[in-house]
Amino acid sequence: MVESMITVNILMNGQPIYTRSAKNVKKMKGDMYQYKLDDGSEIVHNRKHGAIKLAIKMLKQIKEV
Repeated sequence: MVESMITVNILMNGQPIYTRSAKNVKKMKGDMYQYKLDDGSEIVHNRKHGAIKLAIKMLKQIKEV
């Protein structure tokens, strides 16, 4: 399996305020893939649902302070 990586940036006035990256680390059943995020957490995503849904899952892992 070729590893792929996705990065999501949120900019405010051109300056990054949040960045989240993930690398797919494991093919699971069917079109399901496990991704490891830059903070060490993991999510599972069905590739048929597309990159935007994956990006939303990634952003939901951010803990605002």
